[in-house]
Amino acid sequence: MPKPRLARHFFVTYAVALVTVLVGCYWLATVRMASVTDEAEFERMTATAIGLADVLENVTDFAGQDLYAQLAHKTLLSKEQKFEIVDFQGSRIDTKFFTKPPTDESIDSFPGLSQLLSATKSGRIAKTSSFNIDSNSRLFVVAVPFSPRDIPLGALCLSVEMQKTDQILSDSLKQLFIGYCSLGGFALIIGWFIALWVAKPVHDLARAVQRVASGDGTERILKPEVVELAAIAEATSRLKEKLVERGLTLGRRDTEQEAVLDSMMEGVLAVDIRQRIVGLNQAAARLLNIDIEVALRQPLQTVVRNPAIRHFVLRAIDCREPIEDDFDLPGPPKRTMRAHGTALRDPSGEGGAVIVLNDVTELERLEIVRQDFVANVSHELKTPIATIKGFVETLLDGAINEPDDNIRFLSIVAKQADRLEAIIEDLLTLSRIEQSEGSGALPLKPTRIADLLATACSDCLPRAAEQEIEMNIDCDRNLIADVNAPLMEQAVVNLIENAIKYSGTHEPILICASLKRIPAGNKEELIISVADRGCGIHPEHLSRLFERFYRVDKGRSRQAGGTGLGLSIVKHIVQAHGGTISVDSQLNEGSLFCLRIPRI
Repeated sequence: MPKPRLARHFFVTYAVALVTVLVGCYWLATVRMASVTDEAEFERMTATAIGLADVLENVTDFAGQDLYAQLAHKTLLSKEQKFEIVDFQGSRIDTKFFTKPPTDESIDSFPGLSQLLSATKSGRIAKTSSFNIDSNSRLFVVAVPFSPRDIPLGALCLSVEMQKTDQILSDSLKQLFIGYCSLGGFALIIGWFIALWVAKPVHDLARAVQRVASGDGTERILKPEVVELAAIAEATSRLKEKLVERGLTLGRRDTEQEAVLDSMMEGVLAVDIRQRIVGLNQAAARLLNIDIEVALRQPLQTVVRNPAIRHFVLRAIDCREPIEDDFDLPGPPKRTMRAHGTALRDPSGEGGAVIVLNDVTELERLEIVRQDFVANVSHELKTPIATIKGFVETLLDGAINEPDDNIRFLSIVAKQADRLEAIIEDLLTLSRIEQSEGSGALPLKPTRIADLLATACSDCLPRAAEQEIEMNIDCDRNLIADVNAPLMEQAVVNLIENAIKYSGTHEPILICASLKRIPAGNKEELIISVADRGCGIHPEHLSRLFERFYRVDKGRSRQAGGTGLGLSIVKHIVQAHGGTISVDSQLNEGSLFCLRIPRI
């Protein structure tokens, strides 16, 4: 049911009060007018009756008294007034003053005649009234003691039909009613404008408060002249300022929270007690492969299809303590998630849970790489150390005195020591390159790339000549780029040596360098490639080819004298220059290593 407006409420209340007052006043006025009219009529009749009694008190014989009859009629004020003389027994005294012929001698001409006679017998003036059905009007009767020559005879009864007086009174009351209605209508119109005037500041204040409640902080709240409304306006203004300040604070906090959540690498998922998604950051949407706008306020079961995640969320809502678990997400690629769940509770009993998701796929891969690295480096160092120790013990046991054996054993020890030195030197090189890569302080100088490639080929020329391998360079003589020449030369040397190891005899190696424009950003990059026609690499090894000590063919690599760190060194040198390295290989067809260095 709609609530009435304040002006209408005021007006209705005012109208009810006004109508009640006017009705009451009209009723009191009608009662008082009727009472005053009756009293005035009775007083006039009493005076007339007393005067008539005084005129007739000296009459002893009413018969033939024409003079007294004329005097009596002159005494009566109107034709409606009639009088009779009645003795104390209630009988009418015969006289020609009667206004109508008598019907009997003992009558009860007036209602309550006995009471009138009783009152006049004791010397009092009596009066009464009744309603005449025949004439449809009221009848007023006044009885005064009648004692001609001081002899109590009876009562002189004066009666008047009030039809004309009642008509005049009715007309007056109608005029009074019309006046009251006119006055009431005018008062209602005035009251309506007063109600509008009174309600206007309240309406303005309510509209301003509604604007403030809807979030409009610019709405100015005017102070009404009424003290109470001015106090409400002042309190509302202070409340508006606090709400605006709190809204700005919450807005900044929400913005900061959203920025923090969006910048997090971890995925954050918030659900309520009914497992509906109430919060989701970009990382979580990316990990779960869902759309934030579609997922919000939706049940988790309809958005996330993985049963392990749904079961974990249910456990997080029910458990009081934080929980943690790992589960796999199907690919491709297959990923491993680590989830931390914490239940939320509030005083109302509602709550939910917050789930933090971490993609630990790369961490697990790196852990496997670390374990392999530790195992490989231990194995790589253990083999030459065991060899050196074994031959040294053999020499100490007496082989040192045999000229043919001691020279051979010492040469083997020297070879293994050189291998140890190469491994340690490569590890130190990797460490230095990683430090330069992390600090970004790698010194770069403009270098002629053709000269750099020629120097790298000359370093590898002896080994290439042993296998009768031809090295061809394809590079513009004027190609100059900002690189760290020693490190870049080492990277190219490692690639050429690697190609020589796995290329067949008489198979040429092609070393190319060129500039290529990058469509995105309108930049250029230096591309250095080394291609061979060797045995190629199986696809399963390509993803781990640049890991430390990772070998495709371990036996052949050790026989060729490699440390297992060459390609790893090349990768870190390229990364220190801000570039990338890639490999494309086909079995029995050869391999192509490509370095991409952004040109400054």
